[in-house]
Amino acid sequence: MIDQRALGVLREHSGELAQATALLEVAGYDAPGTALGAGDRALLDVHRAVTGRDLELTLTCGACGAVSSVLLGPETVPPWEPRSVPLGPGSGVREPTYADLAGLPADVDAATGELLRRCTVGTPSRAATAGDIDAVDTTLSGPLVAVCAECDATVESPVDVQRLVLESLVRVLDDADVEVHLLARAYGWDLATIEALPPDRRGRLAWLVAEGR
Repeated sequence: MIDQRALGVLREHSGELAQATALLEVAGYDAPGTALGAGDRALLDVHRAVTGRDLELTLTCGACGAVSSVLLGPETVPPWEPRSVPLGPGSGVREPTYADLAGLPADVDAATGELLRRCTVGTPSRAATAGDIDAVDTTLSGPLVAVCAECDATVESPVDVQRLVLESLVRVLDDADVEVHLLARAYGWDLATIEALPPDRRGRLAWLVAEGR
C-alpha cells in the first residue's frame, strides 16, 4: 500500500489539503473524488500502514489530573457512510470531496458560497445554506469525549484527524532523515543504499551509531 519512502510527497506540498490529497494519491486512493469523511478514515489506514500503529492521543482529566491515552484507528472510529441533505425531488447537498475544497476563494463568505454551489446536486426547491454543509459533515474533526478511568469525569479534547495524521507522518519523515544522515556519515553509504534498508533495520543501525557502538 505505502511505506516510509512514499512520505516524501509531504515535503513536496504545503498546506494540509495539498499534503492530504498527495498522500492519499500515492497510497492508491482517488483523492480528488473522495469525500472528506472517507478520506479521514483512509488517512488512519495510511498512518497504520506506515508506522505499524494507530494514532495515540493523550488526555488529561480536568477534574483529577489523571492522564490517559486514546487510540484512533480504523476500528476505533465510526465507519464512513455517505450523507446528504435533500432539497427537493432529485436535488440536495452532498458531502464535499477534496476536489471541492481546491481553489476556493480566500474570503470566507465567498468560499462558503462556492462550496455550496459545487456540492449542490440537481435543482433545489430552496437555496442551500452553510448549515447544510455542516449536516453532511462526516469528518473526524471536533470534540473527542471520553470518561476518566480514575474519577469518571467527562474529558473533552478537540481532535482533527487529518492534521494529526499529517503531523505524525512528518515526524516519521524527520526521524528517517536523521537516521539516513547518521548512517551516511558513519558508513559512507550512498542515499539509495540506506533508503533501501527496511525501516526497522535502518533505525536499529542509526541507534547503534548514535550510541557510539
